[in-house]
Amino acid sequence: MKYLCLCYYDTDAFANLNSSDEQAIAAACQPHEAALKATGKLVTQGSLSSPDSWTHFVPRNGKPSLVQGPYIKSSRQAGAFFVIEAKTFEEAQRVASRHAAANFGEHLGFAVEVRACEMYDTYEVGNRGLAI
Repeated sequence: MKYLCLCYYDTDAFANLNSSDEQAIAAACQPHEAALKATGKLVTQGSLSSPDSWTHFVPRNGKPSLVQGPYIKSSRQAGAFFVIEAKTFEEAQRVASRHAAANFGEHLGFAVEVRACEMYDTYEVGNRGLAI
């Protein structure tokens, strides 16, 4: 089964960091990232842009309406994600606990949330003849 793991941080705490702070955080995260990859359970991972660049859609009069900003306004936001393959939720939790955000950055509001994917499909990217 696939599990989506969302990595959270406090945007207010990050706003006050300088480049040397950011470099120190990256260095502290590297051993944890290596441990996560070493499990052989990591399917994919990625970092997310800053919430001030996000948009979302809501239905209005039967049509999608574009809104600027995050859907949920909070200083705690998802800043990264990863997907793992595990046989049980407990195994997924053990694997996710190796991520840096579960081990480091308490002062930055780091946290990892683990969610089971009840449905998970993959698709090839490319032109399928559909107009957007």
